[in-house]
Amino acid sequence: MRLRLAGAALAAVAIFGTPGTAGAATPLDLRGAVRYALDHDPAVLTKRATLAQDESVYAKDHASEFPTLAGTLQNQVSKSNGANGGQFQQFGLQQAQVFSQNTAQVGSTWTLYNGSLAQLTAQQAYRQVEGARDDEKRAEQQLASDVAASWYGAVQQRESVRLGEGDSAYQQQLLDAARAQERVGRVAGVDVLRAQVNALRSQANLTSARASYANALESLAQRIGAPPDTAFALPAVLPEPALPKAPVDALVAVAVAARTDVASAKAQVAVAQLADAVIESDRRPVLTLSGSFGHSETPATTQVLGFSSSPVRPGFWQIGATETFTVPFIEYGARRAAHRAAHAQLDAALATLASAESGVAVDVRQALRGVQTANANLLTSREADRLGAESARVAQLQYRNGLISLTDATQAEQSALSAANDLVVARVNYLNALVHLRTSVGTADPLAVVEPGAP
Repeated sequence: MRLRLAGAALAAVAIFGTPGTAGAATPLDLRGAVRYALDHDPAVLTKRATLAQDESVYAKDHASEFPTLAGTLQNQVSKSNGANGGQFQQFGLQQAQVFSQNTAQVGSTWTLYNGSLAQLTAQQAYRQVEGARDDEKRAEQQLASDVAASWYGAVQQRESVRLGEGDSAYQQQLLDAARAQERVGRVAGVDVLRAQVNALRSQANLTSARASYANALESLAQRIGAPPDTAFALPAVLPEPALPKAPVDALVAVAVAARTDVASAKAQVAVAQLADAVIESDRRPVLTLSGSFGHSETPATTQVLGFSSSPVRPGFWQIGATETFTVPFIEYGARRAAHRAAHAQLDAALATLASAESGVAVDVRQALRGVQTANANLLTSREADRLGAESARVAQLQYRNGLISLTDATQAEQSALSAANDLVVARVNYLNALVHLRTSVGTADPLAVVEPGAP
């Protein structure tokens, strides 16, 4: 029977392998996994692309607020040969006219004021940049939270493998004890059969746990965008950080000031306010300044009889100012309609901001409550695990000495195994609750979101 169980264990290893042994030369810890995901996640990369595009638009709009400076090189050539020969027509000769001019200049144009349109447009573009940057940060925080959940899920599956190995060893010891009891006539042969069934069932559970562990590691690798055989440096023991000591009101205040969704909503309010101001920009004067200086050269004009004019090389400069003031008399209600639409957009943006701030407060309160609940469950599970392990140990000794039945010993082991699994789940839930609390508070650094320390 031992050979059969050992063979089943070897077969499981042969099928599923040792998870996480291939892949990268240096195994990734949690911070390394989050860092890798930040560089490969499609959602985050899309947010970064959107931010880069908005920054490009802002740079263009902001540049329009300043004067331009450009150099110009121009060459003009013309040649004519008409039917009228000019002053040599009386001799039957036709005169070809050739004109050439080269001009080099440096000029500048500056729309000093165009009813604040350029300034308002640039400010709108900057608010869009702020919103895109906040969206990118929020995507990074969510990614860090998801990676942490997958990471701790893989640790939980690994602990299930360890518990399965312990249960398999326990059932094998009960099987050995049943055989010994049968040889001395203390128990019937049916106990041996039942012990064999329990041992085989435990081995099947262990095989399934190993498969789930391998799947969890591959899912973690897929979540961060790494190859399926990537190696991870999972912690030997899950940490148990202390509870956060900050009061809930302080956490809510920090979250309202730091949360990217609130900042994004504020940016949209600013955009809506500017959109309303842009409507009146065409009623203000437009002042444009211009200036240039350069050099113009007109070479000698060559004619068919060999006569030429003297070359001309004048320098020049010019400055100018233009101010335009347009007053529309009849607009057929278009301006009022535009203001109504802008005010509606502003009202919607303000409502979104109020909803975001209210949602942040609820999110922080629930996240803190979740951390406190998970911590209380962790303390309870730790004590239950200690008592369950001791109960299983005593039950095994009692069965060896014929004091209890195999059923009692098996039930004690199942209770201990369930308590041990509950402890692993409680630790994972507590760590995930802490990660969620850091995200709800608005921790900006995605690597700090997954730190084991309290926020």
